[in-house]
Amino acid sequence: MREPSSQIVEQWLELQLLFKAHPPNLVLGYHDFPGGRGAKPTPELLAGFLDMTLEQASYMREEHTSVLQGLPDYPQKVFAGRGITMIGGGRYSEFLATTLGMIRLIGSRLPVEVWMKDRSEEKAAWCDDLLTQGAVCRFISDYIADMSVFTNYYQLKVPVLLFSTFAEVLYLDSDSVPVVNPDAVFDAPLYIATGAVLWPDFWPSSESPYTPFITGRDSVKATAVPGFQTVEAGQMLWNKEKHWKGLCLSAYYNYFGPDYFYTLFTQGGHGWGDKDIFPTALRALGANWTLVAHHPQAQKYNDGTGTGHGVEIVTGTGAAMMQADPAHGEEFRSLFLHSVAVKLSPRRMLCTECFEDASALSAQERLEGKRVVFKGSIVDKGSTIHPPMRDGKRVFATKVEDELNDMGKLDTEKDIWRVMERVACVGAFNEEEICNRTRTHLEKTFGEVTRWYGGSEGRCR
Repeated sequence: MREPSSQIVEQWLELQLLFKAHPPNLVLGYHDFPGGRGAKPTPELLAGFLDMTLEQASYMREEHTSVLQGLPDYPQKVFAGRGITMIGGGRYSEFLATTLGMIRLIGSRLPVEVWMKDRSEEKAAWCDDLLTQGAVCRFISDYIADMSVFTNYYQLKVPVLLFSTFAEVLYLDSDSVPVVNPDAVFDAPLYIATGAVLWPDFWPSSESPYTPFITGRDSVKATAVPGFQTVEAGQMLWNKEKHWKGLCLSAYYNYFGPDYFYTLFTQGGHGWGDKDIFPTALRALGANWTLVAHHPQAQKYNDGTGTGHGVEIVTGTGAAMMQADPAHGEEFRSLFLHSVAVKLSPRRMLCTECFEDASALSAQERLEGKRVVFKGSIVDKGSTIHPPMRDGKRVFATKVEDELNDMGKLDTEKDIWRVMERVACVGAFNEEEICNRTRTHLEKTFGEVTRWYGGSEGRCR
């Protein structure tokens, strides 16, 4: 895996100059969607949310047009190959360690880049451990001197996609776990045809009627609801050569996201943040791209009743969401388990009282020597998954389809715990007490102690 050339760093500086020359003329900030975040979008609700005049929208339309005209071409001979990129740092590194373990368990041979904001977020010895798993650490601060523009963690997706050494990227959130080998997704006909695959979220778009006007999709303000789904950007498949300008335009939206574009694109609806900048950029450019046809399926909590705890799928609540494999046409076949509510980390699930890793604290908190304590789900009575964790039962209400694994039967939840044994017992995150509790949970819940990663002698290392 190569280091990016100075060419891409210079292009970022040029993009910054372009963005700063065309800033939004309003600060929209965050506001709750009228009628509540779950309210069904109507033309009246969408039109009455933002205090924006046609004159202000027309000004921003001209600024957006100037940005479109200034977007750079794809830099040749900078990127190569296919690979997976993920973002770690702080508590996200614990989730990522589990996801990476599953990536390797299910047979993926793709190289992996693990990105962090800067070296203060690196867990001691973790980068060395990652090398043994076919992954490499990278730091955004090596390519961007001024990180102050990234005020939210999810804003890091765009620079990670830009700076990744791969020409074709499968981006995964740290808690988006493949349940079958994802390598073949790069050969899916829909991806080959379009070069960009995004996955839908539970909710319909609540974008401002001014969005198509400002971004150049239409010459007038919209009068009807958008009629399309929001996306769920916990996983994205992106060919940078085909969609470089789309990525750069996403960077513009992301640069001014918290103050302007996030609210323009969602109006405080579900998923306020970076996730809808990607399809909005592709639409603005008239690009050909794929939205996976299958809506996500909710994976509910195990409440002991056999039906699971949670509300109906339309609300999007539950332990996790299953996203479909785009290679399977009309049939829903699970590819990713995005663990949006249950965080798959041994410490988050099994600690009785743990200190937050220093890399998860602010610079000021580290300077003050502050220690932050949290309790895992096994003892935290306020945790939704406390009952099954306490009783040694499965967390998820149903098994992921076990016929999906090409190598044989796959019990995803059990194998996640086998991977978490490795996380707890070997490498940078090993803690003897957590290691032993992980093995106890494996035996109590799944009827076996595999010591799959821990070694036949059964000792934590």
